[in-house]
Amino acid sequence: MKKSLPLLANLASQLLFGLAFYFIKMGMAVVNQNTVKFLSFRFGLGFLALSLVWLLGIQKTHYREKKAQIWMILLCGLFNPMISQILETTSTTYAPTSQIALYNSLLPIVMIGFSALINREYPTRRQLLFVVLGVAGVLVANLTGGDGGEMTRLGAVLIAGTIVVIAVQRVLVRRASTAFTSFEIIYVTTGMGAIWFTALSLGGHMMSAPLSTYLDGLFCPEFAVSVLYMGIGSCVFAFLLMTYASANLPFAVYSATSTLSTVVSIVAGVVLLGETFHPMEAVGTVIILASIVGMSMSYDKTKGNRLELKK
Repeated sequence: MKKSLPLLANLASQLLFGLAFYFIKMGMAVVNQNTVKFLSFRFGLGFLALSLVWLLGIQKTHYREKKAQIWMILLCGLFNPMISQILETTSTTYAPTSQIALYNSLLPIVMIGFSALINREYPTRRQLLFVVLGVAGVLVANLTGGDGGEMTRLGAVLIAGTIVVIAVQRVLVRRASTAFTSFEIIYVTTGMGAIWFTALSLGGHMMSAPLSTYLDGLFCPEFAVSVLYMGIGSCVFAFLLMTYASANLPFAVYSATSTLSTVVSIVAGVVLLGETFHPMEAVGTVIILASIVGMSMSYDKTKGNRLELKK
C-alpha cells in the first residue's frame, strides 16, 4: 500500500482539480467574472492556511540550509501561478472554451517532452502508448464542440503559451523536489501567487472604485464556499498531493494519470451544472479511464521513481 501512495496521491489531486471548475463558476459569478480578484482571494487564503500549518509546527521548512537552491522554487512560482494563470485567463477572451480544452489535451505529451529535455527522463514504449491513448480520449471527448466561435491568432498563441508554461513548471517542480519537500515548494509558490494577484487586483480596484468596497461579496455564502474550496482544497491539498506524486512517480505515469481531471470535470458538469453529456464525451471518458488503468498497471512500484540529479 505504501508503495502505491504516490499514484493514489496524484489520482486524488486530479479529483480535486476536476471539481474546481464548478466552484470557480460559483465564485466568479459573485465577483462579476473578475478573474484576478478571484485568484487574489484564492491564493491569499491558501497562503494563510499554509502559514498557519507552519506556525503550528505541523510542517517545518529549511530554506536557510538550501538557500543556494531556492531559485528552483522561485522559477516554479514564476511559471505557475504567476505567468500561466494570466495567459490562461486571457486566452478565454480570444478563443472558444472548447478549443482551449482541445489544445490543453496535448499537455501530457508536452510535459514528457520537456521532462526528457530538462531532466533526461524517458518513458518506456508502453508508458508512451498509454499517454497517447489518454490524449486521444481527451480529443474524442472534445469532438462534440462547445461554445462555438472562431479561434483567433492571438488566442492560439496564448493557449500554446499556457501549455508550454505549465508543462515546464511541472517538470521544474519535479527537479525542485530533489532538494525541497512538497510543503516547502507549495508554500513559496502559493505565497508568490498571493502577492502577485493581490497587487494586481488591488491596483486595478483602486483605479476604479473606493478601497472600502474591495471586500464586497466576500461574505456571500456562494463565494465563501468557492474560495474555501479553491484556496484550501485545490490550492493547498491538491497541489501538495500533486507535488508529492511528481517527486515519486515515473514522469510518464504522473503526466498520463493527470488526465483523470478531464473525466471528473465532465461528470461534474453533468451532475452539478446540468450540462448535456454527449455520446462522444462518453466514448472519450472510457478511453481516458482505460489509459489511466493501463498506466497504473505499468507503474513498477519495485523500482525507485524519484528523480536523481547528477552532481
